[in-house]
Amino acid sequence: MRVLLVALGCLLTGSQLAWGHAALVTASPASGSVLAQAPAAVVLTFSEPVGVTAAQLVGPDGQSLALGPVQDQGREVRIPVPEDRAQGTYLLSWRVVSTDGHPVGGTLDYAIGASSAPVAAAGPPASARSLAIWIVRWLGYLCLFTAVGAALSRFLDANGRNTWSRPAISLGVVLLPVSLGLQGLDLRDAPWAALAQPATWAQALASTYAATLGLAAIGFGAAALAQVLRPRGLFLGAALASLLFAGMALAVSGHAGTAPPQWLSRPAVALHVMMAIAWIGVLMPLSRLLRRPLEAAGGHRALARFSCWITPVVALLVLSGALLSVLQLDRVADLWHTDYGRVLTAKLCLVGLLFCLAAYNRWRLTGPVLAGRGTARSRLRSAIRAEIVLAVVILAVVALWRFTPPPRSLASAPVAVASAVTLADDRVQVVLEPFGGSWTIHLTQPDGKPFIAQSVAVAVGAPDAGIEPVRRTAQRQADGLWRIALPVLPSNGRAQVGVTVLVDDFDQITLQARW
Repeated sequence: MRVLLVALGCLLTGSQLAWGHAALVTASPASGSVLAQAPAAVVLTFSEPVGVTAAQLVGPDGQSLALGPVQDQGREVRIPVPEDRAQGTYLLSWRVVSTDGHPVGGTLDYAIGASSAPVAAAGPPASARSLAIWIVRWLGYLCLFTAVGAALSRFLDANGRNTWSRPAISLGVVLLPVSLGLQGLDLRDAPWAALAQPATWAQALASTYAATLGLAAIGFGAAALAQVLRPRGLFLGAALASLLFAGMALAVSGHAGTAPPQWLSRPAVALHVMMAIAWIGVLMPLSRLLRRPLEAAGGHRALARFSCWITPVVALLVLSGALLSVLQLDRVADLWHTDYGRVLTAKLCLVGLLFCLAAYNRWRLTGPVLAGRGTARSRLRSAIRAEIVLAVVILAVVALWRFTPPPRSLASAPVAVASAVTLADDRVQVVLEPFGGSWTIHLTQPDGKPFIAQSVAVAVGAPDAGIEPVRRTAQRQADGLWRIALPVLPSNGRAQVGVTVLVDDFDQITLQARW
């Protein structure tokens, strides 16, 4: 118990102040500047302390130039650049890791003498690395919830060993180094071959996500012990330890755990995760228990105990989830205006279905099962299996948050690069075409009539050339068209463009294309 109290104290007090996903606040020189001579260094100031994981300067000829030693001191990053006097546009692509352990990238453009003429570029296929990160994180969640849920189920049935959970524990442990390697690749924005480089693993170990994986490993170990220990006090203590370390693991990194104030957000994340495991993690052992005769297996007592604890568990789950939503969202409209909000909306819809099933089980089926009605037990097992399927889908949706910064940390100053391209859906067609040193954006409805929008933002990057996205907001012209100045991107490889059209305060359209 003393160990658990110390661990909880570390969770409450051991974190430094942070603002989650870092956002670029200022840059010197400013993006889009035209300078008389080359600067000695580029200085980037972020909304929170960051560490630089990658930096690249591309000259007007598309070739990479050598950079001096990068200095990252707290929120300020100083990148010495060569005194190259060639006239044209320079692109400084940067990638940093914020306190929540997630990489953030962007590109700053400046010109010496005069800007280079816009050129065409093009974009890569979908990132296999991002897909791998999502799959591994989803499977990791499933293994952790299964392992800890099986350990907790010994509170319901002290005689149950749940050896069926061992494959989940083994897979979860195997996925830990896989997750660490993928984190290193993402932090460095490096190819698969970089897994053989010590720098990739060193970068991952230096991130806060390494602490998440370490605590998860302890959680898996405690869950395994809970299945083999015989004295009641020992196996129940191991089960509680596995639950606590699982909650801490997901609280020490990620968007939610780094929302200010951290003294509130970190415990809220830990509590939310622990209550989720105490509910959906226990569903599998409960379903297996219902396959046996309840009288012989002590099932009546186990089902009655679960029925008693599920109400306060769900109440704490809802309260902690509501608190985290308030900390992450700036306004209600963020639920449909931002990727983070849309993921949250999808999760809430699925959780709503899960609540309906749980209420049906609790108030309509549990009583008849305890009364010995066989048909009710069959229906309860089927309903619990449906809950398990929904829980698996919910965890898949939650894993998408790895790629969606919350609205509170979205960068406020947009910046980009493009070439002629058409993007469209069933509501709007967006055509970007060259116009001198800038680009003109045409917005039309499918029938050809003008499409009215409040604002238009463009983001374009060249991942094949190692160039992070540059982003800018277009300006509306007197003729109703939109115009935006865009720097030159290297022409080697494909490029990717995204256009965000703000229709009104409650409606936003996002389109993407590769070319």
